[in-house]
Amino acid sequence: MKDYRVLLYLFISWIVAFLINEKYVPYRTIRRCKWPKLDHEDNASQQQRQQHHQTNILLIADPQLIDNHTYPGRNPYLLSLSQHTVDQHLKRNYNQLTRLNANATIFLGDLLDNGRASTDEYFANEVARFRSIFPKHPQMYTNLAGNHDIGFGDLIRTDIRDRFGETFGNPNLQTSIDGVEFILVDSTSLSSSKDQINQASRGFINQLPKKSMPRILLSHVPLFRDPNTNCGSLREKPKFESLGRGYQYQNSLTKDISNLIFEKVEPDLIFSGDDHDYCDIVHHPQETREITVKSMSMAMGVYYPAVQLLSYSKLPEGLKYLTKICYMQTPYINVVIYIVLAIISIVIILYQNIRLKTGNSSWTILPLSRLKREEKSKMGTGGWRKQMCLDVVKECLAMAMVVIFVYKYFIAL
Repeated sequence: MKDYRVLLYLFISWIVAFLINEKYVPYRTIRRCKWPKLDHEDNASQQQRQQHHQTNILLIADPQLIDNHTYPGRNPYLLSLSQHTVDQHLKRNYNQLTRLNANATIFLGDLLDNGRASTDEYFANEVARFRSIFPKHPQMYTNLAGNHDIGFGDLIRTDIRDRFGETFGNPNLQTSIDGVEFILVDSTSLSSSKDQINQASRGFINQLPKKSMPRILLSHVPLFRDPNTNCGSLREKPKFESLGRGYQYQNSLTKDISNLIFEKVEPDLIFSGDDHDYCDIVHHPQETREITVKSMSMAMGVYYPAVQLLSYSKLPEGLKYLTKICYMQTPYINVVIYIVLAIISIVIILYQNIRLKTGNSSWTILPLSRLKREEKSKMGTGGWRKQMCLDVVKECLAMAMVVIFVYKYFIAL
């Protein structure tokens, strides 16, 4: 047993590191997220309380699964490692979010990073990858299309948009959840000047019936706002660049399209995505609040990815709601821990081999070099150094294979 005790200590250290970072930390982080509690009148009857029960909605923005097009020129092995790291971060945090038992989960677009330019075969593979992270269930709405899903404005291809709709649902949707209407508008298509691209979205909002219940608007692209508008203390970046635009993106809708949406939809509350960072504003003169939800992904340029929790009740006087941010596990800390632990493991293996080869120890971490112990006296200085290097490499590789096997088949499920 003495021969293997250092190996056992290292192996236990890796298992503990995996369990803490892949299981406990996400659990502890998401456990801090609680649905906002709507306070009803103290003198309300039990029947009134039941009629005005609280509905909880989970809003997820821009998971934007990175793919082969995300980092052009990056080494294929490094890209594969990046994909795995980001996918696992999304998966383990979403697994914990399901424990919140939301009444519905709504995505705010940009499900994939390059759906707009993917072949059918590549798209199908990316959809399967998305479903492996976010398993489909009846109260999941993935309809809202982002500019990375179908493109933006005049550059949208209708066949790509149709493929998205067939896979994830109609990008323009009117649905009711516990007495509140959710209006999902394909604002990326609505931003096109071409009739063949914008007619579906324009026709959808023009044909909306007169509002008979509270309405919540969901748009991938945020609505127009003054460039100097303050987004609040929860934003990481200095300001929202509302006038920014480029190839296949625009940071906010134009003022005319925003006014058209306000006129036709008459929303009581708005949620949007696309920007990746948080922004909480009130539109004037409509006095309508809009929250731009943070990206859930660790790869979207924010230090602290998050989702949004919405709780509401429909009351006779209108919509009563509360909403709050829910942060994911802080990215990259686990990666740094694994790198440090890998370095420590290599140093220990090297140290033990030096002790063995210099005669200060009769045992090594792994039995790979055991036959060399009796031969070390026959080796010259160069010989035992060369043998030591070979033994270190063999033992590090053996250790790495065991650690990767355990991680793949027992931790990263």
